[in-house]
Amino acid sequence: MYADVILPLAVPGTFTYSIPEELNVLPGMRVAVPFGRGRKLYGGIVRRLHGDDPLHRKPRPILSVLDQRPIVQAEQLELWDRMAAHYLCTLGEVMIAAMPGQLTLSSETRLVAGPLVEEGLPNEGSAVFLLNALENGQVITLDQAGELLGLKDPLPAVKRLMEKGALLLEEQLKEDWKPRMATYIALTSASRSEEALHAWFDKLEKAPKQLHVLMRYVELSQCLTDSPKEVERTKLVHASGSTTTVINQLIEKGLFERYEREAGRPDPAKGLITPPTLSAAQQEALQAIQEQFKAHEVVLLRGVTSSGKTEIYTTLIAQALQREEQVLYLLPEIALTTQIIARLRQRFGDRIAVFHSRMAQHERTALWMRCLGDEAPDIIVGARSAMFLPMQRMGLIVVDEEHDGSYKQHEPSPRYNARDMAIVLASLHKAKVLLGSATPSMESQHNARTGKYGHVELLVRFGDVQLPNITRVDLRDAAKRKLMRGHFTSTLIEGIQGALDRREQIIVFQNRRGYVPAWQCETCGWIPECEQCDVSLTYHKQQHQLRCHYCGRQYPPPTHCGSCGSPRLRMIGFGTEKIEEELAEFFPTARIARMDQDTTRGKHALERILTAFGQGAVDILVGTQMVTKGLDFDHVSTVGILNADLLMRFPDFRAHERAFQLMAQVAGRSGRRKSAGTVIIQAQDVNHPVLELVVRHDVDGMYERELEHRKTHGYPPFTRLIQLTLKHRSEERVATTASALAIALRDGLGDNVLGPEIPPVSRIRDKHLRRLLIKLSRSRHQVEKDFLRDTIDRVFGDPAHSAIQLVTDVDPV
Repeated sequence: MYADVILPLAVPGTFTYSIPEELNVLPGMRVAVPFGRGRKLYGGIVRRLHGDDPLHRKPRPILSVLDQRPIVQAEQLELWDRMAAHYLCTLGEVMIAAMPGQLTLSSETRLVAGPLVEEGLPNEGSAVFLLNALENGQVITLDQAGELLGLKDPLPAVKRLMEKGALLLEEQLKEDWKPRMATYIALTSASRSEEALHAWFDKLEKAPKQLHVLMRYVELSQCLTDSPKEVERTKLVHASGSTTTVINQLIEKGLFERYEREAGRPDPAKGLITPPTLSAAQQEALQAIQEQFKAHEVVLLRGVTSSGKTEIYTTLIAQALQREEQVLYLLPEIALTTQIIARLRQRFGDRIAVFHSRMAQHERTALWMRCLGDEAPDIIVGARSAMFLPMQRMGLIVVDEEHDGSYKQHEPSPRYNARDMAIVLASLHKAKVLLGSATPSMESQHNARTGKYGHVELLVRFGDVQLPNITRVDLRDAAKRKLMRGHFTSTLIEGIQGALDRREQIIVFQNRRGYVPAWQCETCGWIPECEQCDVSLTYHKQQHQLRCHYCGRQYPPPTHCGSCGSPRLRMIGFGTEKIEEELAEFFPTARIARMDQDTTRGKHALERILTAFGQGAVDILVGTQMVTKGLDFDHVSTVGILNADLLMRFPDFRAHERAFQLMAQVAGRSGRRKSAGTVIIQAQDVNHPVLELVVRHDVDGMYERELEHRKTHGYPPFTRLIQLTLKHRSEERVATTASALAIALRDGLGDNVLGPEIPPVSRIRDKHLRRLLIKLSRSRHQVEKDFLRDTIDRVFGDPAHSAIQLVTDVDPV
């Protein structure tokens, strides 16, 4: 018997090995196999078993089996095959993306000593010798471990040591991700009665600050009513205008006690909440979805912002659990979805598992193995990588905010779209898919309107709250009439001041981080650029440095022009950091926070910002597109978009679709509970058709307008796109290869090959770029893709072109 094995390498296809008689091998198991001319070992996955003797060579034998049962299911292997075929990548690349690092061992795997687990460690001298060699913080490869253990195949022994905690992958040395803990304040058991509280009021009469904290606690906790509430320490500090020192003094006196619990987890004493009653519109939408599922595998739910889509999801999840099915709930970015996870946990408790890239490797491995066992979680919530987990009883996949670009993986390969692959995965499990969004992608809308998907609309906000009122302000006119303060028009400043006066919250959206995008010489126009990339440097004031947003290199700010030597340098443009500074100047008493890539890098930094904003500790939140993603805050009444033109003037056929989605989504953060919110959009071209559609909340109009343009010029959803990017340090060589590839492709695809072109940023990390865009017809999609793959293999098989790096992006966004 022979086994075709997938190796965790970017090499095409599978590799055939013979199976020794003493080994029990099944598809989906990991096996230790040699690969290449050296003695390199890899832990590969068995794809299939067969009796076909390979021609022209004698296959090498499998050395050992690493699992007692398959750890990758048949549906997963089929998904991997389809991903590799669709995204023009290798099975090995899909395997690396899909599996936790601890399950993909190879000769190059680097090992370090773990926190030694004495019980059950092997006593043989070789294992002790290996662990002694690692005692002083040494790092060894799996090959070197084999030599120390005296084993030709060290993978089973190393696997046992890793399971005992004696060995770790080197990357696991990084601090494990731990969930953020929330601190709560409660009255001690001796202080909870009404008489005891009255006694404390008398006792604290001469300590007014402490008395004020107690009064605010009673108000927040409703401790004298039949339904008391938990009070977070941060919320009590903000509400009382006090400090943690005062609260600690009251703890020392015996009035309060504190306790901790993972942020987002419900109070275990209260049990699970009863589901709220759906509104008439929600009930109607739910019934329509159930009806559509009878005829369609995929249903698109278009619900306006704050229409209560999450409650519909949770109702469908509850119904799936009653049928003993598992549910996969995909979200665009796990860090931004603390609110949703908290709501799901209140409803479903510990039946939920959360999976994301910040988890430590051993935690990911543990969840993977748990999913294969009898105690598999019923609901898995996660970002795009969660779709790779093994699911035994999958019945429903929910893809929330399905239009979001974060579902697309950009680096490394496979460059997959989790929304599209979730639909493939559901078809393999015979499960249903619900796509949800207030602003669905063009492709999903087209599939819904042509009958490929079911289509349900929920067009009223929960509680019949009106959609926000949107005002456009002409930046050119305001500048002429001297109505600008910094980058704010008087209209926006008055709107922010009015919201502050009403003690409401404000979101200010500027889709560019940093202080200013560029510095410029006033004499000759010179702009400092990155030495490794053809792009201007962004100034970050807090760190006082210029930074390249493509390669991450940092430079000290210039004092003189690098071209003419003039000391007259000025800053042009503005980013979130400068906006935050201007707001602090205009509204000195307002509490302002900034949410962008720079402020959310630290551990739990993003959760802290969102928690503070949700608890009213922040009045104005300045942010990039992070602020558009499904946030739900009760007291946001005003949203300001500072420069809408930047969103629409982008050299990309999706620019208008993306601009509409961003503006509609950020507008939807306002007025979500009581009265309609206010959105103020500043722009140079206030009569732009996209802005007209945003003001009218006209998703259908946007679809019709874009569809006409896409059909005329042959773009998705009428074609499929593949973007080829070629990279090399020599500009001449990359240009030559790009031209040769374009000529070869035009033989079979004609005018559907666009380019090669020099992209707007033509050099990144000291490599010159050339780009081709291929349009594939829907009817001959597979035939044309096969021609493309063969042509790429032929051109890059030529030694003159083999050194050029090629990045293939299928369905780019």
